[in-house]
Amino acid sequence: MMSRHGLWLVLAGCLAVNLHAQDSKQDEQWLLAKYDANGDRVISIDEVEEKRKQAFARMDFDLDGDVSFEEYERLDRERRNLLLQARFVKLDSNQDGRLTGQEYASYLGSFDRMDQNGDGQVSASEMTQSKDSDEALKEEADACLLWFCVRKNMW
Repeated sequence: MMSRHGLWLVLAGCLAVNLHAQDSKQDEQWLLAKYDANGDRVISIDEVEEKRKQAFARMDFDLDGDVSFEEYERLDRERRNLLLQARFVKLDSNQDGRLTGQEYASYLGSFDRMDQNGDGQVSASEMTQSKDSDEALKEEADACLLWFCVRKNMW
């Protein structure tokens, strides 16, 4: 069984990874979304231990009960590969599996959202309005991690 000190070390590590948390409320909600398996809005040592066991099981590809560096590295490569695939799909506008220079150059990401008056330029005031809009969206969410948010009405 994990000690209370160990639990706090795990939770502190999770907070350090959550680079996009804006305040303690978001930190709390993010941790609850990740660890509170039974939905009682309390994180127990048992819930943390169970989450760690699940993570370990995902790394043990050869099911020998141990995780080698190669297995640990494999999981990291697979996660990175999924992220790269998602980015590629977003850039490949005609979905032909090949990225042209034109597709790459024409992808504007969030530029269109920031260019609120559609003049092809983003002014300082539009940047401020876009930031305020992003903050409003985050306030509507219970938990955000990078670009993924869990909305309050989903609880």
